[in-house]
Amino acid sequence: MSVAADNPVKVSYGRCCVHPAFFDRFYNIFLESHPKIKPMFANTDMTKQKSLLRQGLSMLLMHVEGNRFGTQGMEKIAESHSRRGKVKVDPGMYDYWIDSLLKAIKECDPQCTPLLEQEWKTTLKAGTKFLASKY
Repeated sequence: MSVAADNPVKVSYGRCCVHPAFFDRFYNIFLESHPKIKPMFANTDMTKQKSLLRQGLSMLLMHVEGNRFGTQGMEKIAESHSRRGKVKVDPGMYDYWIDSLLKAIKECDPQCTPLLEQEWKTTLKAGTKFLASKY
């Protein structure tokens, strides 16, 4: 999948990043999306976690557009989320992550349309497919 510099997903992500509630809203939705998720974050510094999410989403967007730096970042995320890593995220959990993120995007990006939401979904699925392939 190729992503242009003026990619609507990247522009939407910029709008989300400046929304004061975006990352909090995502985690509120995500932690309630499946019973296994909240315990995974029980001892997590959520301020640091939100910063990691921000960086991770940036890496995902760069990776999907073929940027080597983004792919290197995604390799590190994949390793930490693999069965050999510190976090061990079952690939089946990525759908909850995507769904939660899409809900937060729809709430926090006033310009989100059904078409943009589908573009986000396609992009996020490409990123999580990469992560799952390294599990």
